[in-house]
Amino acid sequence: MNLPLLFARRYLLAKRQQNAINLITLISIVVIAVVTAAMVVVLSTLNGISELVDSIYSPFDQDITITPAQGKTFDRDSLDLATITAHPAVKDHSWVIEENVLLRCGEQQAVATLKGVDTSYLAMSDMAGHMYSGEPVLSDSLGPLALIGIGLKVDLDAPLNDGVFKPLQISAPIRGRKLSTYQQGAFEQDAVAIGGAFSINIEFDTKYVLVPIELADSLLHYRGAVNALELRTAPGTDLQALQQELTASLGTSYQVQTRYQKNALMYRTNESEKWFTFVVLLFIGLIGAFNIIATLTMMMIEKKRDMRTLMSMGASPSLVRRVFFNEGLLIVVVGVATGLVFGLGICLLQQHFGLVALSDSVVESYPVKVMFTDLVLVTVAVLGIGLLATWVPLRTLSHRFLHATSANP
Repeated sequence: MNLPLLFARRYLLAKRQQNAINLITLISIVVIAVVTAAMVVVLSTLNGISELVDSIYSPFDQDITITPAQGKTFDRDSLDLATITAHPAVKDHSWVIEENVLLRCGEQQAVATLKGVDTSYLAMSDMAGHMYSGEPVLSDSLGPLALIGIGLKVDLDAPLNDGVFKPLQISAPIRGRKLSTYQQGAFEQDAVAIGGAFSINIEFDTKYVLVPIELADSLLHYRGAVNALELRTAPGTDLQALQQELTASLGTSYQVQTRYQKNALMYRTNESEKWFTFVVLLFIGLIGAFNIIATLTMMMIEKKRDMRTLMSMGASPSLVRRVFFNEGLLIVVVGVATGLVFGLGICLLQQHFGLVALSDSVVESYPVKVMFTDLVLVTVAVLGIGLLATWVPLRTLSHRFLHATSANP
């Protein structure tokens, strides 16, 4: 039988002469529970936001992107495409040409980023799921088509699939030709009908226009060169391991990046925000844990007679000290367990019912993603704070009260 734990459990649940001790004990449990629940809810919300951001950027930032280490372009034949696509982790691929262009439609014009891609890119980016109007195709029986962001479409007042009366005029600078020398001859122009408009987020919707890579090659005079090779990998692929493997096989002439590395600042910012919030909540929990010190102090004052009785029966000071240590531990454990249940309950309600709305966004409510590792981290962190708040002051308090008890039998 664990005698200190038995006494601690009885002290936690028993009625006391002074209601203030019960109140402070309850406050200690509530503070620990609230801090624990807050950590679970906040970390889960930040996980959900990070996942949302990742899903928003993933259509245009494929899992792996291969670009030249020097310059903007490289010849397609310089890469062993067959070997790269034969890798079991590589699910699909697309050559990419990307350049800033000037778009005109009627009297309206806008600067945009032209992205020439293979037909396979539409499936790689799940473009069918992002279409606002039209169809996710880059050509029809009449010729090539463009897919344009809904923001650009609105700015240009561009109609769908009108390649005759109001086509989309694309003007791009010709490489090697200076504007001061060639003037209008420094630009290549082409007209294409708009096959559809996509909606992903405000940045992409006002920036990108997708066209067949053959049209981009002809317009920009790339002559078979490309800016990048983008790869879509199989689900569950270790992107960092694949990136390192491709880097080793391709050598120093190419730069291989995962989509996380391409947007390193964004992902680091999200991660830093998560841990900064966690640390702030941890400090709040540390401050709240001082209630445990007050609880133990008042309890030791009230239980002087019990301590005197135990020590007269032969109990050692360390056994009496463990009674109050277990008391503090029980307060922390009950608070953590209550907080975890409460926090998980809030997250489940948010996931299923969207209690907190997110106005003017791509989602209706705040996204939430509960991660088991976060639950373990929160549990360990709060338990650590509770044990620290119990053990450190208890050594001083027990020495004072136990010495006074033994000196005054």
